[in-house]
Amino acid sequence: MFFIMFHSIGFLCKGQEKPVIIDSLESIYDDIAPVLSADEKTMYFTKKNHPQNAGGERDLGDIWFSKKIDGEWVVAQRLRGPVNNTNYNAVIGITPDDNIMYVVGNYKNPRKGGVSYSRRIGENWSEPQPVDIPYYKNKSEHLSGSLSKDGKIMVLSLESFATRGNEDIYYTFRKSIDEWTELRNLGVDINTEAQELTPYLASDNKTLFFSSNGRGGKGSRDVFYTKRRDATWTTWSEVVNLASVNSEGADWYFKLIDDGENALLVNTVNSIGLGNILKTKTPNQVVIEPEPEKSMTASSQSVLALNTTSNKNNATVREKIQVQFEVVDGFTGSQLKPQLLIKGVNEMSKSSYSEIVMGRTSSYKTKLFKDSIYTVDISVDGYLDDLQTIKTDTINANQTIRLELISLEEGTTIQLKSVLFQRGTADILDGSFEELDRVYSMLKKNPKIEIELSGHTDNTGSAKLNIELSQKRSDRIKDYLVEKGVEAGRLESKGYGGARPIASNKSEATRKLNRRVEFTIIKI
Repeated sequence: MFFIMFHSIGFLCKGQEKPVIIDSLESIYDDIAPVLSADEKTMYFTKKNHPQNAGGERDLGDIWFSKKIDGEWVVAQRLRGPVNNTNYNAVIGITPDDNIMYVVGNYKNPRKGGVSYSRRIGENWSEPQPVDIPYYKNKSEHLSGSLSKDGKIMVLSLESFATRGNEDIYYTFRKSIDEWTELRNLGVDINTEAQELTPYLASDNKTLFFSSNGRGGKGSRDVFYTKRRDATWTTWSEVVNLASVNSEGADWYFKLIDDGENALLVNTVNSIGLGNILKTKTPNQVVIEPEPEKSMTASSQSVLALNTTSNKNNATVREKIQVQFEVVDGFTGSQLKPQLLIKGVNEMSKSSYSEIVMGRTSSYKTKLFKDSIYTVDISVDGYLDDLQTIKTDTINANQTIRLELISLEEGTTIQLKSVLFQRGTADILDGSFEELDRVYSMLKKNPKIEIELSGHTDNTGSAKLNIELSQKRSDRIKDYLVEKGVEAGRLESKGYGGARPIASNKSEATRKLNRRVEFTIIKI
């Protein structure tokens, strides 16, 4: 009894029940990362340094589980099978049908890191297979997150591109079980220069809970929550400290259960600093909308309109136009059958996120909203992936939108038009990385391709200095690709200065065309 009371110290919000340890799960080990099955009858969590773990007492963490029988959680058991190994193992989330489990780590290439998925086989789970998240990179040893209730969105904590401080929170949308969209940072409304960890997205796909040590609070890490305001996923309400659940220790892994009536969390309020799984009443201040707003949820179906039927007097009918996409070889004009991922946001309200996936057997016809901006992500084997932006207010109904791709052939030279440097230096500007990451993706998908990266300047100033600067810039791009995992032997780097102009140097308008970075395929 004394032990349980000791763990409850510090939860002092008037009128709110204190979080309490789930007695049957209490242990001397570090128990973290609880995740419930879709029917909430099984709890999975990570137990560190247990002698039964795959790596014994030095093991970083194995997945354990407990069944709920007659309303009570029974003593936990270690999950058997290939889901556990000697690396850190933890569940991120389980799909609504209880058949797919997303877990931390890349089981095929542990050093690369990432997310994997496992299929249910009876009472067991299959060997996890890697999930493709384009441009995934984590500079931290920490990775935590959750899967939305509908199984379409993951929010993840890691240290990646555009991280403000240490770990930031990112989101990714599902394209298929093993393929998700690139990570996007949730922005400065949430992420601080410290750590934002263990994000959990409630069932409305708008309310986000997370832990942070960058916002003050009772202990070393407190639980906070906020609500998404629009479809950009970067605009959030004021972040609120959930004071009634926080203690003087570290509080994290907060998530709602029992249709939102209760919640689970982990805290470390004890003399040896290990995690315990607690249950608490959901604070009264937390209000979850009954259903996710479909217009602001990732979808692999056709574009979803805003709900305009709830108030007919104020309803606004959004105009749609039918278009057809035509993707061709940029040199020969021959027609291609790529996969298209089309993502749009209402330009006026910055809401109504929509996503369309068109496969290789598609007619490439669809209807788009007239008031939106769409990005079209194009992918086809043997060609450089491309990302193009379309403003539908410039398009007519039944118009064919022609998109050209560059084939990957020996001798092909491709200009990186969006790769820019700080003036007079080899420092890459922030807006350049999206295009560089497409080059990385191309090299990853085509492991036999070798390229020459070349830097070019105009002819003004010292020819010697121009060569030196262009060499430094092409070297910097090579370094970036190597840092992401490309073998250095596949990359050559050459600075040509002003020796290879593609336009006249007689005016600034044409000189700027000569200041460029390119790559040439030298081996297939």
